[in-house]
Amino acid sequence: MNKPEPRLNRNRIVTFVSPICVCLSVAIFTGCGGSSPAPAPAQNQTTTTASTTPATQVVQNTQSQQSEPVEKKDDRKMIDGIPYDVWFDNPLAVAGNNQAVAPVSLPGNKIAATSNTTPANGKMKPPAGESPTPAATGGIDWKTIIPMPILESHVKDIRNRLTKNMQSVGTYNTTYLELPTFTSTLAALAGIATEHSADVGWKKNAKFLRDLAASISSETLMRGPKSYKKIQIPFEQMIVILNGSAPAGLPESPEKKPLSEVASMGDLMKRADIAYKWLKSNVGSADALKSEKEKVIEESHLLAAIAKITTTEGYGYVDDEGFLSHANPMSKACLEMVEAAKSDNFEEFDKGLTRIYKACTECHSEYKE
Repeated sequence: MNKPEPRLNRNRIVTFVSPICVCLSVAIFTGCGGSSPAPAPAQNQTTTTASTTPATQVVQNTQSQQSEPVEKKDDRKMIDGIPYDVWFDNPLAVAGNNQAVAPVSLPGNKIAATSNTTPANGKMKPPAGESPTPAATGGIDWKTIIPMPILESHVKDIRNRLTKNMQSVGTYNTTYLELPTFTSTLAALAGIATEHSADVGWKKNAKFLRDLAASISSETLMRGPKSYKKIQIPFEQMIVILNGSAPAGLPESPEKKPLSEVASMGDLMKRADIAYKWLKSNVGSADALKSEKEKVIEESHLLAAIAKITTTEGYGYVDDEGFLSHANPMSKACLEMVEAAKSDNFEEFDKGLTRIYKACTECHSEYKE
């Protein structure tokens, strides 16, 4: 099986400063990404995403509702011990040199929420502790972080996106720069599937899907038929796997492999940035939360998974208590947003989104080179 080339190893603490700063603008990502390719400007990112979905979006309200319980200390409002007046009303706009953030469109299949029922009293019940409880077998509780129906929905979304991108050399040429973001995400999701307690039709071949997606991510893609043809075969093999079969001639792959070996942190952060910007731009009111409930649940689960992935072996932070003190609360906040969406609780959802921003900015300030 093709093994990802050194491109996947460049996203270490030296070259990727703030691996979970999903909430910041493209300018900040350039500062954190090291040698990883810089993400496209927000306008282009919106354009490529919208190409696969309807353009209908819910525009964010001018200002979110107050998102944290407010306490007073010396007549100053406080949030988690930090003066309230230091928080930006629009963090993305401030981070982007006060440039307004346009609503973000995001493709994907909507599915019914299937994980974690809402308590009878209608109040959110967040996971205990700073991170999801480990599974009884001792591993990460992926079933809680990203239930299999949610994982499968994201995989289908990536499959549909890649199918459109790979229709011809022409469609490839116009989208090739975004491919590693989604093939790395697919590799990570397939890797999670190999460890997940739930089943899916292609799970027995998830290890091959994981490594095929990683092989595409590791390529230095360029315009033209040569580069297109180079990844056409692994792309077609992935489709065969997702259809429930195993392609002939694939070399053996280990059942388990560190996610850091198949998914670049830089590419995962680009996907997380897409998720955060979509949530921030399109879910700015209680009505928007209700209308986008299913997609909010999907994107929040994916953000929780990416935050957890960055704490696993090989990314350089598994024993870093400082980093974990940001990543684990972020994962927890994402799951709280899931519960808030299920109960149509916009105040709690907005509170979770603020916690994500706080975790990102604090991590960035501490891990910036």
